[in-house]
Amino acid sequence: MKRLLRRCILGLLSLMMCIMMSGCWSAFEIQQVDYAKAFGIDYKNGMYHLYVQTLDFASVAKSESSTKSAGKPPVWVGHASGKTMSLALNELFRTAQLHIAWGHVTSIVLAEGVLTSKHIKDVFDMLGRFPESRYTTWVYGTREPLEKILSATSIYNMSPLDSILHNPLPGYMEESLFPPVLSFKLIATHNDPATTTYLPSIALNKTQWTENQKEHDLFLIEGAFFEKTGVAFEYLPRSQLPGYHWLIKDMRRAPLLVQKEGTIYGALSVGLPTIKIKPVIHGEDVTFNIDAKYLTALYEYLVPTSYGEMIKISEDKLREQILQTYRHGLKQGVDIYGLQEKLYRKNPKLWRKLTSNGTRMMLTEDSIQDLKIHLTIPYTGKYKRKV
Repeated sequence: MKRLLRRCILGLLSLMMCIMMSGCWSAFEIQQVDYAKAFGIDYKNGMYHLYVQTLDFASVAKSESSTKSAGKPPVWVGHASGKTMSLALNELFRTAQLHIAWGHVTSIVLAEGVLTSKHIKDVFDMLGRFPESRYTTWVYGTREPLEKILSATSIYNMSPLDSILHNPLPGYMEESLFPPVLSFKLIATHNDPATTTYLPSIALNKTQWTENQKEHDLFLIEGAFFEKTGVAFEYLPRSQLPGYHWLIKDMRRAPLLVQKEGTIYGALSVGLPTIKIKPVIHGEDVTFNIDAKYLTALYEYLVPTSYGEMIKISEDKLREQILQTYRHGLKQGVDIYGLQEKLYRKNPKLWRKLTSNGTRMMLTEDSIQDLKIHLTIPYTGKYKRKV
């Protein structure tokens, strides 16, 4: 009798466990899910505008298997507005035909309207609070309409994920002018008053590539946004940032034209920098010494010149570009190279005094006291130098 009772109790417990653990109540079938891969945020006329790029599961699968589709993968872009981002998001849900999965977002695009306003703090607050947001998404600024940016497709009818918007690293490895930024780094620098927050500006180019002699919009980085001291972001185009990349420690390679007085001697591929920035303090007078070393490769040798002369021309050109970029930043009230942070790490008390606790710029045109550039050319391609 006891054995029978024990079996009945065990059977009843097993049945209850099966009932309680049967199935995933909140699960959705793959075909019933909209996968959000990118979203854009703008602010204008007192309203937040939210744009969402969604892809079907087939497009995502094609990207991972590196296969090409017979037709262009469909790209859907949703748009809604509200007085807060949360209200804009809920407005979007009203017309969403499927459940939207936010855990696969790989890119965030911030429009100039939100970057140049004080509402950028609200954006960062939501990015940190939203439960499905990840800190490993790529973040860009843009001056173009968000709908155009999020509607652009890739080449060869490949998935939109195979583009600079969702995967910027391959392009950056080829030309390291504007490093891509992950959201965790953006939030960290934005919350640090001593650090210059940088954001690459993404745009569309329709002149360099054609598909069957038809123009095709493709992504490029046209410049960058920098957080102005104590205010919002300031945009600087690529033409005003010729030397920005030379003082980036993670720069892989970038081209340098060896030119003097109208004569082009050749072209170098400059990379693998070793950069040291040291603040020099004399009372309340602070200047900076910069020492930068680079390894280069010679891929074009057009006019014969001595090794020493080519090095000198290249170092002068690189130094000129760095200072030119620095001056453009000063005109916009931006610490392009993050010099003030170096003082903060060494003497935070003096930094607080000179910058009024990070609310004003302490730099002048003479703040860079010494700029030393050292180039070596260990590689000259398949041919040896003749002189």
